[in-house]
Amino acid sequence: MNRFKQLLGMLGLLLCPILLWANPVQHHTFKTSDGVRLHYLEAGSGPQTIVFIPGWLMPAAVFEQQLTGLSNQYRVLALDPRSQGLSDLTKLSHAPARRLKDMDEFLRVAKVKEYILAGWSLAVLESLDYVAKYAPKDLRGLILIDNSVGEGRPPKGGKSNFQQTMNDPKKREQYMRTFSQDIYRQTPPPLMAQAVLDSALRVPANVAIQLRNQPYPREYWRDTLEKQKIPVLFAVRPWLKEQAAALEQKRAAELITIAMFDQAGHALFVDEPETFNAAVRTFSQRAFARPHNPR
Repeated sequence: MNRFKQLLGMLGLLLCPILLWANPVQHHTFKTSDGVRLHYLEAGSGPQTIVFIPGWLMPAAVFEQQLTGLSNQYRVLALDPRSQGLSDLTKLSHAPARRLKDMDEFLRVAKVKEYILAGWSLAVLESLDYVAKYAPKDLRGLILIDNSVGEGRPPKGGKSNFQQTMNDPKKREQYMRTFSQDIYRQTPPPLMAQAVLDSALRVPANVAIQLRNQPYPREYWRDTLEKQKIPVLFAVRPWLKEQAAALEQKRAAELITIAMFDQAGHALFVDEPETFNAAVRTFSQRAFARPHNPR
């Protein structure tokens, strides 16, 4: 336990220099209804908020350049989900329903009013699941970053040794190191890259496996998104161009914006922060300006 606290302290020290320039970034924690301490980051102020949820095993710190780059116009929040980033490691549930409840409690604790929800990777699915289950009345738009939304042809199946890799400590560490490098196409800020790696390495193998096993058919995400009458920014790489085209055909023009990142890696908002932030600003201005009819 002492070793764990030391590592957390070191990670906090690493993050502080990154997150204290431009608009200062504040660290907050709260306890969930089942007693888990969750950490989140905040920058900027005002009635309109952009909320970022990181992907599989990732920390809130990966959105450093969005916290500092967008907070001159908006309040910007980024959550460390349970067992990720600087939030508590816990043996309690990591089931989708619990993580959605964490998200809802986070939004309430942070007193979020009108907001846009931005999910990356796994959090694309979690964000869609959240709007399906909670129907948030103050949600003004969705930013879905580089993951499938169930459109088009399903991906080809294949054999995977993922579970065996996760359960072998040496193979798991190498997998996480490779994974934490391969999400970028460009060289990331070094302290952010370290925070990403530390977060990936500290998540227990059983949790990493559980988070990859979503209990829904892929059509659930497609059908959920089709029901949303709010603007959507689909920020993706070319591997999702077929799904992007399907969304453009299905949704009214004012309800879909495609931002294609041809030269970026999975963490496209790290590789091309200025381009990504510009797309978010333009999208957010339109989304917040639309007449709002609470559900």
